[in-house]
Amino acid sequence: MIGRRGLAGLAALLLPAGAAQALEQAAATRALFAGTEDGRRGVSMACSGFGAWGPEADGLSVVVVPDDDDLRIALMRSGADGAPEIVAGPVSIEPITIDPLWSCLLDVDRLAPVGERPVIAVRIRNSYTSTGRSTSTEALHLLLRDGTTLRPIFGGLLSAAHSEAGPRGRRTSWQRRWVVVTAGRGRGGMPDLEVRDRRNNAVVSRHRWGGEGYVPPVFDRTPPLGPG
Repeated sequence: MIGRRGLAGLAALLLPAGAAQALEQAAATRALFAGTEDGRRGVSMACSGFGAWGPEADGLSVVVVPDDDDLRIALMRSGADGAPEIVAGPVSIEPITIDPLWSCLLDVDRLAPVGERPVIAVRIRNSYTSTGRSTSTEALHLLLRDGTTLRPIFGGLLSAAHSEAGPRGRRTSWQRRWVVVTAGRGRGGMPDLEVRDRRNNAVVSRHRWGGEGYVPPVFDRTPPLGPG
């Protein structure tokens, strides 16, 4: 009788030449989350992200899970026995938010390559509500694959909103939206980045390639929080 591991190996042999087994999303996120502090404490995942990356024949997927106040990101594939295996990473990043991760949504962005380097793009949406106060953010994080290493190279807000109760029961609020665009050839095969205000397309921040990442590495500028 052929056991489960034998069946997985047989299935791999039957795949067309150059094809790769599909990585199973639930198994991959569980495997990556198990190595986090939250996973070791038995905390449930607040959110997770999963998306194919690179040529289809490589069978690679980006997997994102929460790790306390951070996010853990890895490039993974299905191994010979069908179990998830890490190809690059994992790496932990601090997500750009106004408040801690609360009600979050993680997406692997099907972003066109930034310059000549293999870049991973992750979008992080987060909403937070407490007594008299609410915030929401969307941020773009870029990581560069260098062999078995994932290196964060840029993080920037794409949207932010804040509402809070003020004096005499009046609420104060604001909302901002931005877009990140490439600008020029830059250096080392990587273009410069510009952050533009969606209201008027004005450039509010410029980021130049510095060899290991963008300088400055983060755009997180928002109006003051709170009433007034």
